[in-house]
Amino acid sequence: MRSQLLFGLILFSMGAILAPPLRADNRVIPPQISKTWPVGMERGSTITCTLEGRNLSDTKEIIFDTPGLSAKFLQVTEEEDPKPTGFTTVAPVPKGKRQSATIEITATKDVEPGLHWYRIRTPLGTSNMMPFDVGFLPEVHAAKSADTQADTVKLPATLVGTISVPGQVDSYPFDGQAGEELAFQVRASELGSRLESLLVVRNEAGQVLAESGQYDNRADAVLTYKLPEAGKYTLSVSDREKGGSMGHYYRIDAGPLPYVTHVFPLGVHAGETASVSVTGVNLGDSHEEKVDPPKSADGWTTMPLRVKSAEGWSLNSVNLLVGNDPEVLEQEPNNTPAQAQRISLPVTINGHISGGEQNGGAPDEDYFRFHAAKDEHLSIEVAAARLGSPLDSVIEVLDAQGHPIPRATLRCLYETVSTLSDRDSRGSGIRMTSTSGFHEGDDIMVGDELDKLVYIADQPDEDVRMRTADGLRWALLGTTPDAHAVNTPIYRVQILPPDAEFPPNGLPVFHIYWRNDDGGPGYGADSQLDFTAPADADYILHIKDVRGLEGPDFAYRVTLHDLVPDFEIRADDDNPNIPIGGSAFITVTASRVEGYEGPIDISVDGLGKGITATSSTIPAGQDSTMIVLTADAGDSVDSLPLKFRIVGRAQIDGKERVRVAEGDAPLELASVVPPPDVVVSTDLSHVTLEPGQEVKVTLHVDRRNGFEGRVPCTVRNLPPGVRVVNVGLNGVLVTESQSNRTFTLHAEDWAKPITQPMYVVGAVESNSTTMHPSAPLMVEVVSAKETASLGPEK
Repeated sequence: MRSQLLFGLILFSMGAILAPPLRADNRVIPPQISKTWPVGMERGSTITCTLEGRNLSDTKEIIFDTPGLSAKFLQVTEEEDPKPTGFTTVAPVPKGKRQSATIEITATKDVEPGLHWYRIRTPLGTSNMMPFDVGFLPEVHAAKSADTQADTVKLPATLVGTISVPGQVDSYPFDGQAGEELAFQVRASELGSRLESLLVVRNEAGQVLAESGQYDNRADAVLTYKLPEAGKYTLSVSDREKGGSMGHYYRIDAGPLPYVTHVFPLGVHAGETASVSVTGVNLGDSHEEKVDPPKSADGWTTMPLRVKSAEGWSLNSVNLLVGNDPEVLEQEPNNTPAQAQRISLPVTINGHISGGEQNGGAPDEDYFRFHAAKDEHLSIEVAAARLGSPLDSVIEVLDAQGHPIPRATLRCLYETVSTLSDRDSRGSGIRMTSTSGFHEGDDIMVGDELDKLVYIADQPDEDVRMRTADGLRWALLGTTPDAHAVNTPIYRVQILPPDAEFPPNGLPVFHIYWRNDDGGPGYGADSQLDFTAPADADYILHIKDVRGLEGPDFAYRVTLHDLVPDFEIRADDDNPNIPIGGSAFITVTASRVEGYEGPIDISVDGLGKGITATSSTIPAGQDSTMIVLTADAGDSVDSLPLKFRIVGRAQIDGKERVRVAEGDAPLELASVVPPPDVVVSTDLSHVTLEPGQEVKVTLHVDRRNGFEGRVPCTVRNLPPGVRVVNVGLNGVLVTESQSNRTFTLHAEDWAKPITQPMYVVGAVESNSTTMHPSAPLMVEVVSAKETASLGPEK
């Protein structure tokens, strides 16, 4: 599906462009915060912070996510933009006034410690959301220079500093007692820091006793250590990649504090009181915690576990997954297919990948035997990495003898190779040497990865795009997105049954088995597989760490049950600034779960008088839609921001399923801003196309408020198989001297009948670009026989 088609790409010659920032003229540019310093404070105190950003003047309020934090604006200072240096091919855009602001923040004694969020509101709108940390320990700041002798730190404390130059190491000497258990927890990346922390504890002689972060996938290191004897020690913090800048800042909670390193099991059964084994430091004599989960679980449901000991509450909390299926524990030995543990479905298995020393030194692997009827559809889902386990799982379903089971045969039909540059495992685009024989909607094999091709440009100097969700490439049939070097073969393939027979055509044939490494968007390193039993028989589930690693903390939950179709939704703008008498939009994207492909109705809850929102539907088989919000002409910029939520509803198996986009996200606010700088419209309100046909549409741009700039436009929410063609390298661009532009919609030969609204969105460029949607233009794709009975276009 093509949910969004971007045509506002402005290409410049490769010659050097060295231009100062453009004047912001009269355009409305919402406030933008780029930095807060300091990024945290001790609760029960008041501090002064500096904000850096643009258009911070006339701030009406500072909005926090908790009533325990409040702030007042003290002053704003104008700053000069740095003079441009070097060469660039990026077009300069107008920018709001570069400013710094001084604010005073007060945290009450009872405010919840941890990560919080804030925005500022000015007459130009509400800013982006910024993080702010609240601690409960005295704060100690790093020595101001490497030449300054660091004072001995009294622990516990929160250590605050910045690795300001590459290779810098900050040191904190402290006194310790024999047998004392210490925890050091870095908070940096979640505060916007670029630091990838490395922590090292040394004794007085400089000997390294413990370190953390060197081989960690996480940016923020955690180190726990039991001191061997009384004496002087030093904690040092640095960037593991030897980086450094004013953006490499940190806060470290340090001392003899309770800390949970891992728990087992990773989840509990809904409605049943359970006991969870807890491992960590300074947790007291008891290593079992009683938990009372909610009575039922709806989708991915977690509950926080925080441990209280004689030393107080643990620094961290862990999330336990709550499930509805019967639960069993893994039982060793189950390291081979012959030893596979028998399970009955549905079931959730709680296990570990550990104990390889009992298997001749080979890393642990677990096998489970189950029975399934022919054509029974099962969901197999691992929960591990999402719950803090270091396990990077891979799963496969084997036959009763332990052999891989074919899932599909891929017959290659056309071949090309990738070009221009290497590509990572996340992005949607790849450049083909030729797109001849390839079409939108094709299945393509790129290396060992099967993808859906969703966009092919009508000119050669542009990437094709593959299906994504949540900004990540979404591979098919359990294959896993991977990085691809230049000259990687790319094939258009036909997906056939595993036993299909066909004449050879000189191209490769691929065989896909029931296996998955990474489950796709939303799963991270956790595996997920939708399995259809090819016969009434016994099968074996095999799970291991894909890297061959193991350990006592490599815990997992793996659930096997009948497929339960479901969906989740995500809204990509949680802070719409809506112009008076104009509109803004939110793109809503669906992640379809376990086979649900039906329509999803989308609505907005929480909007008050003066702001209205369209309702919309994500059509069957598609992944996204647009919601347009409009502020009445009589509204005021003094109106308070409104907290809202995006709700999706679908009928699944005769029952209504309701999902909320980012239901626990803070500070989702809709704000009213001054009237729009542009109003975009189209000359048509309805177009009818049959496959293979084209129609021309003219867009109009009405500039207001003295705005005279160019307006790059995008065409969004097009139906599958309909695209904009023949737009040239500059896309749908309305230049400074133009007020309209004509573009062509083309329906591919394979386009299916559908009626769907599309929108033309005009951009007023700045450092905080505003987007202005047109009224909907209904695009109707009909079969040829229907066209004759249709009247003229409206």
